[in-house]
Amino acid sequence: MSFQDSDGDGMGDIKGIRQRLDYLATLGVDLLWLTPVYRSPRRDNGYDVADYSAIDPAFGTLAEMDLLIAEAAAHGMGIMMDIVANHTSTEHAWFRQALAGDPRYQAYYVFRDQAFVDAHPLDSIFGGSAWEFVPALGSYYLHNFDASQADLDWDNPAVRAEMAEVINFWLARGIKGFRFDVIDMVSKEWSRLAMSNGPRLHDYIRELSGASFGGKGIITVGETWGADLAQMRHYSNPDDSEFSMVFNFEHLGLGRDKWTSRFDPLTFKDAMARHQSGLHGQGWNSLFLGNHDLPRAVSRFGDDSPEWRELSAKQWVLVLHMMQGTPFIYQGEELGMTNRRWQPEELRDVEAINYSASQPGLDPAELARRLDAIGRDNARTPMQWDSGPRAGFSTAEPWIALNDNYMEINAAEQLARPDSLFHCYRQLIALRKAHPVIRHGDFELLDENDPLRISYRRRWRDPGTGQTQTLLLLANLTATPLPMPHFDKLTSDASLLMGNYPGQPEPCFAPYQTAVWLLVEPAMALAPGTHRTDQSRPVQGRAG
Repeated sequence: MSFQDSDGDGMGDIKGIRQRLDYLATLGVDLLWLTPVYRSPRRDNGYDVADYSAIDPAFGTLAEMDLLIAEAAAHGMGIMMDIVANHTSTEHAWFRQALAGDPRYQAYYVFRDQAFVDAHPLDSIFGGSAWEFVPALGSYYLHNFDASQADLDWDNPAVRAEMAEVINFWLARGIKGFRFDVIDMVSKEWSRLAMSNGPRLHDYIRELSGASFGGKGIITVGETWGADLAQMRHYSNPDDSEFSMVFNFEHLGLGRDKWTSRFDPLTFKDAMARHQSGLHGQGWNSLFLGNHDLPRAVSRFGDDSPEWRELSAKQWVLVLHMMQGTPFIYQGEELGMTNRRWQPEELRDVEAINYSASQPGLDPAELARRLDAIGRDNARTPMQWDSGPRAGFSTAEPWIALNDNYMEINAAEQLARPDSLFHCYRQLIALRKAHPVIRHGDFELLDENDPLRISYRRRWRDPGTGQTQTLLLLANLTATPLPMPHFDKLTSDASLLMGNYPGQPEPCFAPYQTAVWLLVEPAMALAPGTHRTDQSRPVQGRAG
C-alpha cells in the first residue's frame, strides 16, 4: 500500500511495484515479499482476507499480478505471497455462509456457546475480549485480533484442505515463496488458554507442506512470535518437512508489553547468540530488524538523529547481515527511513487506535511517545523516492501521512551517492554471496555481558581445500568513542572486509563505528597416510 502508486489514488499498487523492479534489482533482491494483496476490507491492512484467490481492486487485477510475477522473474526475482491462514475477514464468503446458518461453514470457524466462553476468557491482541457474540446464532466466534478477523478452526480437516488449495492456486501462477502469518496460532491449547504452539501445530504444518509447497523448491517462512529454540528447530528442520526458515522476534526485546518496551543490547545479543548457535546445522533463521508490524529499524535500534542516522543504520545492517540466516530488508530500511511523530487524527493502524482508546488515564505525552516509538504506522509511511511532491510516491494525497524528512532521506539522493546506506546494502548482499563463512560459519559471541559493544567471531572450513575462513565483527553501539578490547590480538593478521567509516579502524572506535575483518588460513599439511575430517560442512537446502 505504501511502495508506489501508479494511478493517482494515493495508494500503492501492483503496477507501481512493476515500475520499480529495476530499483529492486539494483539493490540485489532475490525474492520480493508482498504483504497481502487479496480482496479485503483492509480493516487490518489486508490481513483480513475476504477472498484468497482475488486481487483487491485497490491494488490491481489478477492479470496485473500475473504480469508482476513474469516481469519479476525477468529481473531475476521471485514473488513471495503472504498467507493469512489463522483467520479470515468476516466478509469472507465462508464466514457469511456461517452467519447464514450453514453448519458446514460454521465448522470452519471457532464458534462456542456461553458456557465455553465463560470458562475460557480470552483477550484480543488488539484489545478487548477475543469473543464476539452473534445474536442470530446465540453463540460467540473467536477473534484473536480485530473483531473483523474471525479465527479459522484448523482442527477441521476441511479448513486445512482449503488452505492447501489456496497455496496451490498461487503456485500454479508462478509464486516462488510464501510467508505464513501468525502460523503458530493455528493450533489452540484450550486447557491452558494458549493460542499458540498447540498440540497439533507441527502435524498441521507438515500436512500442509505435503499437500502443497513441499518438495517444490519453494522458499517458506513461518511467522512465529512465541517460538523458543526447540520450536524453531521443528519449523526449519533441514529435512524440509515444514518451512525453510522462521521469523522469530525474541531479539527485538518487545517483552510482554511492547508499548512500554525499549531496546536492550544485552537482550539482542543473548537472543541472537542462542539462535545462531542453536540453529547451526539444525535449522535456519531469518535476519530482520523491521517489518510492517514494527517501528523503523534505525529508530528502534540505532540513533535516528541527523548527525548519526546513516552511520548507525550502517552499523546495524553490518551487525545483522554478517550472521547466518536469510536477510529480509523492509521497504525503506535500505534508505534509513525513520519513525515520525503522529497526531491522533493521523493514525491508520487499528491496533494503535484501539490502544489509544484503552488508555484514558495515561498522560497524553507518554501515550504520544509510545505511539511514536512503537506504533505500526511508522513502517507504513510511503516510500521516499525523491525530494519532489509527495516524495515521488503518488500524484495524490497518500492514504497515510508522509514522513517530513523525505527531502533529505530518499532513494534518488542515495542512488547517486556511492557511500550511501543504499550502496552499503548492495555491498553486503554481494559479500554474502562471495564468502561462504557468512552463510555457513559457526558463531561465537565475544564480551556477551557488555551493553556498549557487539563483538562476534565466525569460522568455516572449506571441505574442498581445507582452508579456514574466520570472520570478526566489532561494533561500538554508543555515540562516544570507545576502545575495543582485544583489538590488536583479534585483527592483526586479518584483512578489513567492510566498515561504516572510511579507512582502517584504530583500536579506539569512533561513535557507532563498526568493522568486519576476514582471515583466510591455509590448510595444514597432513602426514602421509592421514585424512582430513571436515567438521563444518555447509548447511544444505537453505537460501543464503
